[in-house]
Amino acid sequence: MGQGAAGTSSMSRPTASARILKLCIGLFLMAAGLAGTALLFIPYRRAMETRAWTETPCEITESRMDEHRISDFAEPVSRVFLKYIYSYNGENHTGTRWRRGTYAFNEGEDLALRTPHREDAAKLVKKFPAGLKTSCWVNPATPSEAVLEHHTKAAIYTLWWPMLFAVGGAGIVWSSLRRRA
Repeated sequence: MGQGAAGTSSMSRPTASARILKLCIGLFLMAAGLAGTALLFIPYRRAMETRAWTETPCEITESRMDEHRISDFAEPVSRVFLKYIYSYNGENHTGTRWRRGTYAFNEGEDLALRTPHREDAAKLVKKFPAGLKTSCWVNPATPSEAVLEHHTKAAIYTLWWPMLFAVGGAGIVWSSLRRRA
């Protein structure tokens, strides 16, 4: 741990290519951490938006489930179709969304949920049977947009995980750029 034969320190400065590699790794970790944070924050923000919508009485007019196979080799997928009617500012509307996310793809607007778990689909149909009078939340800016339930806010509680990568990456970037005495 002392000095070598020529009187130089045994710990040498990192080469320029090593510092560049360290900088690139740090920038990658920062970008991945910030992207992960943004991807978790978006569903939280959307879940909070529906909580500000207007609660409105509604009635479920259709509630059914079917199973669908994309191909002979694919597992069956359970699909739930919900329809409900509500009145907002004197106008009648028909809603089909269970939550804010849409599962329509190319299967039409009426699809409320698509899941490989038959039990989850059956629970949703049982929770919202045809004829049920309940509440929905209507977007005041677009009254044709409504949901029966809010999404969970749980995504906000996991933001710390990708932020660890962003902070760690920032530390690596800082250490690659600083000058040693």
